[in-house]
Parts: sequence; structure tokens; C-alpha cells
Amino acid sequence: MTVGQWHDNTGDKNHQLNFNNGGIFYRNAFATDGQWGGWKQLLMADGNGNVGIGNTNPLAKLDISGNLILRNYDNLDGKGNIITFTSYGSDLQGPQIRSYLSYAAGVNSKMGLVLSSYSKGYMNELFLIDGNVGIGKANPTNKLDVNGTIHSKEVKVDLLGWSDFVFKKEYNLPTLAEVEKHINEKGHLENIPNEEEVLKNGINLGEMNAKLLQKIEELTLYMIDQNKNIQSLIEENKKQNEEIIALKKNTLSK
Repeated sequence: MTVGQWHDNTGDKNHQLNFNNGGIFYRNAFATDGQWGGWKQLLMADGNGNVGIGNTNPLAKLDISGNLILRNYDNLDGKGNIITFTSYGSDLQGPQIRSYLSYAAGVNSKMGLVLSSYSKGYMNELFLIDGNVGIGKANPTNKLDVNGTIHSKEVKVDLLGWSDFVFKKEYNLPTLAEVEKHINEKGHLENIPNEEEVLKNGINLGEMNAKLLQKIEELTLYMIDQNKNIQSLIEENKKQNEEIIALKKNTLSK
């Protein structure tokens, strides 16, 4: 079946649609010469109920050869287009893929992508916005923001330096008296953030590990120095005992 011609709003072309077993086709012609162009396929439907757009051999219920644009007409924060997956023969909602509009009214308006699972409500949402990833956080400000616990077998952190400078000869190792003075005055080790700062800002994992290693290496130097002092005292005590035994022998021999 062919639908009769109509003019477009420019007045330059006439158009026709054709419906047949092969799908839906269209063609156009310039109004001045009336010469119709060849039929072009808009949509293909096969005997299996598959629909193809831009291809003649659809392999799924909807098979598109080309790009797909879903436009968002609600200029409100959090609004977007939604693709929802459901279980077969069930009215229960399943996971969603949806676009997400943020800062709708501002010059920094931007669209993101949200992946949501469903269990008594949408949860475990993954936000991809402005090059940042948020898990359970709608507006991530870092490359990865997670509102929850991360469980992994290994974490690697790139650093610009390490704490081995403690073992260099020019390093000024604080005395234990200086360490004690700082603790009494500040309530925490030098170069280590206090509790208030950590609760407010969290910690930089790589930087904190380097600082903790610095303290461990300083403790190692204190222990080495203390061990030298202990060994010196042991040798001195041994020498004194030998002198005492020698004096006793001299006394008894007289």
C-alpha cells in the first residue's frame, strides 16, 4: 500500500510512504519535475517479529543499524530518559539505564549516565557524570567517589616519593625529648594529622602510608641507638664484674 504524496514545509519536495511485507519505505521527488527517487527503507519487519531500522536482516526484536538519540525534554535536575529491564511475564521493575541531567538551569548543565539495580526500590546506583564515576553518589567530584565499603584483594597507589630519606646521614632525627614535647603540646605525632582533621577531611592513602613509614623508620633508628647503648652497658657491666672478681681473688690470696 502506498500513501499518496504530500508536500514538505519547504514546498520543494513531494513525499510518499509505502507499506508492504518487507517493511516501510519512503521516496521523494522535486515538485518541479515530478521525478520520483528510489524507495528507501525506513523500517524492516521479518516473519519472526523482529524489527530492523537501517538493515534488512534484523536479529532481535529491535535491531538498529546506526546511531540512536533519546532527547530529554524536561529541563529539571535529575531528569532524563530511562531504559528499564523487566523479568519475563512479570510486572516487577528491573534494572535501569537512564540519562541524568545536573545543573539544569545553569551554564554548566551536563548529562550523565546512571545504572541502577532494583530490589524493593532502586539502589546500588552507578553514576557516570563529567568524566567522574560515583557509586551511591549522585554528583561525584572525583574520578571515583564511593558512598560505602570497597573490598578488594589489592590496591596500588602511585607516589612521587617515599620515606627512605630518614636513613640519609643529613636527616635530622628528632630526639625522644623533642618527640615527647610535641606530643604533650599537640596531642599527636609531628607531621601526622590530628583526629579532628582526619574526621573532617579523611586521609590520603598513599601520603599517610609514607608518613607512617617515616615514623616506623625513625623508631627503627631509635631502637638501633638504644640497642647500642644497651650493648655498651652490658660490656661495661661485664668489665666491672670481671674487675670485682679479680679484686676478690686478690683479697682472698693475701
